[in-house]
Amino acid sequence: MFQQSVDRSRGTAKSDLMLFIWLVVGFFAVGAVVLYLEKLFSSSIPRYAFIALALGTLYLIYRLRLVGYRYTIFYKDAEPVYDPRFDDMILHEDYQYPVGTIVFERIVSAKGNILLTVDKNDIIKLAAPGEAAPASEVLHSADYSCTKSEKAHCLYFKKDGAVCRVLFAPDSEFLDCFSQMVDNCGRSKTGGTEA
Repeated sequence: MFQQSVDRSRGTAKSDLMLFIWLVVGFFAVGAVVLYLEKLFSSSIPRYAFIALALGTLYLIYRLRLVGYRYTIFYKDAEPVYDPRFDDMILHEDYQYPVGTIVFERIVSAKGNILLTVDKNDIIKLAAPGEAAPASEVLHSADYSCTKSEKAHCLYFKKDGAVCRVLFAPDSEFLDCFSQMVDNCGRSKTGGTEA
């Protein structure tokens, strides 16, 4: 099993602190303007506009800074390792999905919500950025990449008889695991053995 997590910003502690400081300063500055406008026009409409602006800003920060995606690929069987406590070879990993499954999750502050699972038998093609689609009709499309679509890889697969596409941003290690999974599937179908 291999997991990769991606987010839009990859912020550091320093950038998070600067963002917090700018938010506090902006909150007080806009609050002062709202109080002035309320007194000037004798109306509470600026207060509601300020609340809507604050909520919109918080939602935008939530979407851009806290939400990311996690890709998990089960590309080979778990291997037993020696455990001296039992003086035996033991499997430490117990996969909840069969080998050859790719799981796409949305993560919010490290908590995952499964969006899609793709089985190895349903995969048509993994296309690199800019590569042509294998089929002319893609009925369903999703973007789990956190990058521009021109820079994302496309995974084409069949789901309920329809050709679907997922845009995502795998790193080189994920792509290596994907090629190992494809090789293992090819050997199991042809009855070959691992060299």
